[in-house]
Amino acid sequence: MNRQHPRTPPPETDLPFVDLLVAALDRYVPELRAALADGAYDTAQHRALAAGVKTLVTAYLTPRSRWHTDPGLLPPARRLLDQLGTLQGADGLFGGDNLASPPDSSFTVNDICLTTRLIDTHPGPADSPGGTELTRLRSGLTAIRRAVTPALLTGGVHTPNHRWELCAALARLHRIEPDPRLPARVGQWLAEEIDLQADGMYSERSPLYAAHVTNPSLLAVADALDRPELLDPVRRNLDAFAGLFDEDGTVESVHSRRQDQRTPFDGAGFLLPYRRFAVRERRADYAAIVTGILARPIGAELAADALAEILLDPTLARPLPIAPAAGPATARTVLADSGLARWRTGRRTVTVFGGGDNARFPDIASGLATNPTFLRFRQGAALLDAVRLSVNFFGLGPFRSESLRVADDGRCSLTRTSTAHFYQPLPAGRRRPGGGYELGGEGRFFAAMDFAHRPADAHRLRVDAEVVPTGSGVDVRFDLTGVPTSFVLELTFRAGGVLTGARRLPGSDAFELVDGEGGYTVGGDTIRFGPGNGTGPAQPALFDHGERFTYLGAEDSAPGTRVRITGRVPGVYTLTLTGEDASEEIS
Repeated sequence: MNRQHPRTPPPETDLPFVDLLVAALDRYVPELRAALADGAYDTAQHRALAAGVKTLVTAYLTPRSRWHTDPGLLPPARRLLDQLGTLQGADGLFGGDNLASPPDSSFTVNDICLTTRLIDTHPGPADSPGGTELTRLRSGLTAIRRAVTPALLTGGVHTPNHRWELCAALARLHRIEPDPRLPARVGQWLAEEIDLQADGMYSERSPLYAAHVTNPSLLAVADALDRPELLDPVRRNLDAFAGLFDEDGTVESVHSRRQDQRTPFDGAGFLLPYRRFAVRERRADYAAIVTGILARPIGAELAADALAEILLDPTLARPLPIAPAAGPATARTVLADSGLARWRTGRRTVTVFGGGDNARFPDIASGLATNPTFLRFRQGAALLDAVRLSVNFFGLGPFRSESLRVADDGRCSLTRTSTAHFYQPLPAGRRRPGGGYELGGEGRFFAAMDFAHRPADAHRLRVDAEVVPTGSGVDVRFDLTGVPTSFVLELTFRAGGVLTGARRLPGSDAFELVDGEGGYTVGGDTIRFGPGNGTGPAQPALFDHGERFTYLGAEDSAPGTRVRITGRVPGVYTLTLTGEDASEEIS
């Protein structure tokens, strides 16, 4: 390998930033080569193969890398590329999770195009062994690229973000080998306009797809086709997510309509878009977010991707503008279209969600926001990850608010009215000889009963919840009206803390707070919660996940330490949450 002093970097380069990325890449390269040598690398997935080629070429071309111009990197890159070619079908597309998918193939094509441009802009001496191998690599990349282009020119999509990933691939193909059909096809997709809500979220409301697909794709199209108007939706989306970063580096995702609505999302994926605008537009607020991301470990794949982009656009490595030493002591974010409100005071954060899609679409499916978590509460390292409410009401499952209203003083109002029916005999004109009626659904279940034409008796449940900020946390006031029944309020804390005040439920991994106050402590941070609301057969501590889950023998529990508080309907109950910081007590 090359151990010479690295080439002098361009002027105005943030060397600590670059070296942080290089260190992560340098640690990853031996792992990648070892995985290739022992057969552990996933050579059946086209995206992994293309990413591996790009990573090895990036390491070879990165001046400050210990692997710079190491001839041992290019033969394995060539083997990966050869394997990638075997996965390409007769139509040029790659198989995978979505068969014969133009947008899924576009992820690979984007890496193919980036790698091609890396070779074009950093070719090295043509007569050197490395230069010869790079030329061979480019030839292989060209063959794959040309074979897939016709399918991308005519192919379709099935999710909103797929449009923009496909557009990015078409734009990058045009940049390498101009073809007027390519930008024309991009224009057809862009004519639909970007699916940006007024609150700055894309229609999928997903940090995962915003960070890894939509934002980088729109930036790629803007650069490759000189479409500067596409910078604005990216900027507005970054503005919207700016208030959703947590102190552990995750980004709020409870409002998402995709799979990340139920899992923590690492905000490091937003690194390059925030850095681009911070550098080019001198955005100190964005610089503060970048600084926060870089304060935590950077993954090797992200580092490789970032260095590849920097090789093509060195301005991304310019020094950041001076960032503020700290964010404001108190900040509030309201995303009205997404039904999300969030406020932060010091190390205390409250998140309220009332933007689920179940009021319109009573189903559990990809593309719908269905997470029943309506409140999160963080005190430093202690996180109450999910507050959920379930009422024993005809198997309709947890409370999912129809809306979110935020008052000027920060009070958040959530509400939901649920209805279940008992059905009367059919009118004489709807009766059929032999008793054969249409199979259909009535919202809860299906049967051959011709529900639509039966008189029905309605039973209703109304839940009103008001989240009221206090000096040390929040009060959540519940008012439940309807048929007499029971409710369970479930508080799920992220694992790793010490629980006090609650008793373990027999035969369960959950706990119950019967009376008084409970606590959950992580290090010097504590969340106090309560009060308990009694116990007994009339208010069982059984959380109903809804028939859509229980019919399949499944559940929709948030992972962590679960504590339940029970009660009766009709009734009112106020949950008090307070945060304590040991350092505050000492002062």
